[in-house]
Amino acid sequence: MSPKTKDFYGKDVASAIKEACDTLDVAQENLDIEVIETGTTGIFGLIRKKAHIRVTVQSDNDDAEPKAKKKARPAKPRPQKKPEPREHKPVSPPAVPETSEEMNEAEDEDNGENGERAQSREPVELSPESLEVIRAECAKILELMACPSTVEIETQEGSVHCQVSGEFEDDLTGEEGRTLDSLQYLLRKIVSRKISERVRLAIDVGDYRERRNQELRDKAVDYAALVKQNGKTQVIASLSPSERRIVHVVLQDDADIRSRSVGDGLFKKVLIYKPGKGKAGGRKKGRPQNRRKNDSSRKKDS
Repeated sequence: MSPKTKDFYGKDVASAIKEACDTLDVAQENLDIEVIETGTTGIFGLIRKKAHIRVTVQSDNDDAEPKAKKKARPAKPRPQKKPEPREHKPVSPPAVPETSEEMNEAEDEDNGENGERAQSREPVELSPESLEVIRAECAKILELMACPSTVEIETQEGSVHCQVSGEFEDDLTGEEGRTLDSLQYLLRKIVSRKISERVRLAIDVGDYRERRNQELRDKAVDYAALVKQNGKTQVIASLSPSERRIVHVVLQDDADIRSRSVGDGLFKKVLIYKPGKGKAGGRKKGRPQNRRKNDSSRKKDS
């Protein structure tokens, strides 16, 4: 790159050209401009790539060339390399929740071995403008997913519920609600950037949440009965904070059963077991030693 050639960046090409003219103190017609990148605005403004230009100050020897011709000189875009193919992996929420809402849910759910109830929070009254922002952003995500649906907003005890309905309910729910959980996570991240109020936000597609919650209640009761019957610990795998809380609340009044969340990240498994089972398991380890002592004493007697 010659001493007269420099690179400049801006939110778009026009801003980059203005930055070059101001920095070099040269009029635009006295610059040879090569556009490297035109700049892009990512989805929802979360990812942004700046415009990139390369300019060269024209020397005095270039005055013989008509200015009009110079100004009309087309920019030479640099050929872009094709991105290397990447291995497709299913999108899942990060292992550690990043928004304050997910952090609060995880802390509330794991407060106590048997799911003690979280301390109540003061309801947050949202303005109609904020509610419309939430509805619009949710509808926008669904449009980008090629699953346009009807979105209705309602508030309950300080929480905002987005009710989605339409012909794509099965696609938006996904296996065991994983697509719905990811959609809810993404919307919370976007809304936290759009409005200043602290929001407790949930999304439901059709009546999935109600059916899923009842399924977890029934499974918790059935597993508790199995533990009482045979003493073996039962496991419900890969549950979100709200789902784990449902299991804990169902079993919290049962004095013969304990429930505990284990694992790392946002999705954990719940163990359902009898209290004191670990101590009983520890006594079994000493039995082989007693047998060996008895066997040695028999040999001495013989």
